[in-house]
Amino acid sequence: MSSAFVELLRKSNLDYIVTRKSLKVGSHSDDIIFASLIDTKTKTLQLIACLDKLESVTIWSTALDERAFQLNARLLDITELGETMIFLSERINESDFTLAKASKTNSDSQYEVSQINVTFTHPKNKQSITLQLYENINDEEKASFLSKILLHIYKRNEQLSAEIKTQQLRLKELSSKTEREQLRSSGTNRIFDDNKLLDSNNQKINMMKSQEHTPKSLINPTIKRRKAATGVNYDDEDSD
Repeated sequence: MSSAFVELLRKSNLDYIVTRKSLKVGSHSDDIIFASLIDTKTKTLQLIACLDKLESVTIWSTALDERAFQLNARLLDITELGETMIFLSERINESDFTLAKASKTNSDSQYEVSQINVTFTHPKNKQSITLQLYENINDEEKASFLSKILLHIYKRNEQLSAEIKTQQLRLKELSSKTEREQLRSSGTNRIFDDNKLLDSNNQKINMMKSQEHTPKSLINPTIKRRKAATGVNYDDEDSD
């Protein structure tokens, strides 16, 4: 298996995808943690399903090498290997797949190993592939898978916490900026209102001054004073 295959898996963002999916068993449903991990030693993609209950932890897994991807690409009617990886990455990220539990008897018929079938359907051509995940009965393997999943979840949680803090700081900065702009706008409006009030007062003062210079009647100050009557000029009649 070539290192180019592993690099293609990384570019398709298939390393450390962790999602949740419901697995219906009989009349009840179990919450399954589903993950994909790149194993650089075996140069394979590990698909893992984990059922965590109080009494026990059950893990199912399978490994997909380059040959398995080529086979699944033909089943999906996809020509490019990278396109098959992107298809798988998108389906897992969106939890767009189905889980079904089955059972498989070991070849020596001494014990039963449970099995989970995972079906991925192409959204365009509706072609589908079904992968078989088998139960891990080796405690060391189970512990290894669990530690990898938990480590990824811890790192992802730290990343999300940092992103939340960054967004909170941005919101705080935007809020402060908005408050400053509102205060600046309020101050401008107050100055404008004060100027309007000053202009209005000046107009009233000018009107009062104008009224003071206009002659008024002593008896009725609201009536302008009339000119005194001059009477009849008799000298003009005698001259005739």
